Amino acid sequence: MLFSTRIKKYYESRQIYECLHEDNPAIYLLFGLCNELAASAAIEQGSMILEDLRKGILHEFMDYNTKEVTNYDNYVRTGKMKHDMADLAKDGETIGNLLYRLFEPVWNLTTNDLNNRIDEKTQDLIGLIMDIDSAMHESAPAIFEANFFKLMNRIDWTETEWQYQKEKNSHCLTMEWLQEKQEQVLQKVLLMNIMDYADEPSTKFVEKVDYPFHRGHLSCNFQDDKDYKTAYAKFMHYATRVEGLIILDYKNYGKYIALHLYKFRPEQKRALFELVYILNLIHNDMLEYKPELAKYLAPKGDGSLEGTRYNAIFINMVKLFKQDWFKDYRSDKKYDLEWIKGFMTDLLKSKYRDEIADDWYRPNKALSVKGYIIGCLIEAGVIVGSKLAIASAVVNGEIKGNSFAIYFTRGKEMDYCDWICDYVRG
Repeated sequence: MLFSTRIKKYYESRQIYECLHEDNPAIYLLFGLCNELAASAAIEQGSMILEDLRKGILHEFMDYNTKEVTNYDNYVRTGKMKHDMADLAKDGETIGNLLYRLFEPVWNLTTNDLNNRIDEKTQDLIGLIMDIDSAMHESAPAIFEANFFKLMNRIDWTETEWQYQKEKNSHCLTMEWLQEKQEQVLQKVLLMNIMDYADEPSTKFVEKVDYPFHRGHLSCNFQDDKDYKTAYAKFMHYATRVEGLIILDYKNYGKYIALHLYKFRPEQKRALFELVYILNLIHNDMLEYKPELAKYLAPKGDGSLEGTRYNAIFINMVKLFKQDWFKDYRSDKKYDLEWIKGFMTDLLKSKYRDEIADDWYRPNKALSVKGYIIGCLIEAGVIVGSKLAIASAVVNGEIKGNSFAIYFTRGKEMDYCDWICDYVRG
């Protein structure tokens, strides 16, 4: 094996180890042993190459990024291997004892026996894979909806969210901008041919879909064609549009992904889920302008508030507590924005969530609900100070502070006030 190849494989194996989440500790131990063998072999080969190089003998051109593979931090990263090896060593067992304990069922087999055992298990595995494939095809679409977000959230979306927030902050945020962004996000993934494996739409369906609405929110310089219009029509087999919102049918969209995922390129696989993630970010921002849209957004099915009528309340309350007044009047620094997010999430999952939501969505009642919740937090000791001063800081001159302060007092009368006080104490 070329030294360059050996180094890259060793480097990649350390990256792969970071992604291991096996239940069987034998995987970690064998990975560690293989890494030790690989590193030893690479050192032996590299020492010979260096010695010959100094003698004027060149064995190969080094096909790796020296800066990357000589950065020790790239190998240890999160310290996962160190942690796992320490965990395996906690009972003081030697590697030999560990290997025997973990591999006792096959310890006395010959290598021929082991090969036969592997062959049998391979045949069993092939049969199992075929059964899973059949079950996937036969599964009701509801299964894919119920598990969609759990599977999607296995992907790290930190960079995606950061890019979205960066773009959002560089524009004057309006409902029109969010509408255009929604259509542009869809445009981007449609141009990646993610609908290639969907059924061809009928002429009648192509004429029925709201393509002019979609096209009207794209750049005036975008050159569409028949293929793009067809891709849009295919996509709309898995979505509906209500008051400008793109509402995905996660049952059938999820099944489409499940049955064809292996056919897609890596960037397409990510795009299929990234579309959903960014649409959710956009929809959350849209709710700040039109909270009533929440009724059209289906729950995620993962217990989160997103896609429920409670999400707009959460977003608006967090936005309220982001303001400077909260830092000025909170009783302790531990009551930071993360605490507020957890508190509001738990409150809006409590038995009082419908009482709060019913009040919130009554005409001109959202402001009073904000006051009630702040009043409960004053009662619980999270916020301290003069109620009039707090009210004036919260409304910042938009209305009279004394009018808003009245809601603080009424907050004590709400059924959920005791719940909030217990929450803070607990």
